[in-house]
Amino acid sequence: MGGYPSKHTVLTCPKDFDKQKFKKICTLFDKLDKDSNFGVTSDEIEDIAALHVKNCILRFHGQIQAKSKALQLSKKQIDIDEKNAIAKIKQEFDMCRQQEKLACDAAIQSLENRKAAYEGLDANDKADAFMKAVMSSGESHMDFWSFFEYMKTRTDDIGNIKD
Repeated sequence: MGGYPSKHTVLTCPKDFDKQKFKKICTLFDKLDKDSNFGVTSDEIEDIAALHVKNCILRFHGQIQAKSKALQLSKKQIDIDEKNAIAKIKQEFDMCRQQEKLACDAAIQSLENRKAAYEGLDANDKADAFMKAVMSSGESHMDFWSFFEYMKTRTDDIGNIKD
């Protein structure tokens, strides 16, 4: 009437397994199998079950601590990466500001040079500069439409024109 065979075979250590560890497992099983029927029931495993649960709890506790430490390390690395990214962006914008300043300085210097050139013109050179600005390229004289095109956006510049 039982579920266990009446004939029991001798337990042998599997290949590629440590014989000492196998012997310890066999000894533990023998201690659990109090009625020596080569079967362990739930009544016979109270002590090892409690140890199993305790070990599981300890493993979970260790995993929780490991996860918490990993989170702290990740947060520190994120903080470092954030500071580096911010510093890099600031550096890029500082470089843009510096390039803009250099370009502005060069443009101002060019305008200053052109202004100085205009300031140094005598009456004939001023007339030539005006003719050159108004006339189309290759023309020898100023016609009305060339003058009109030049002046149409500059009428506010001339204060002595009477309507």
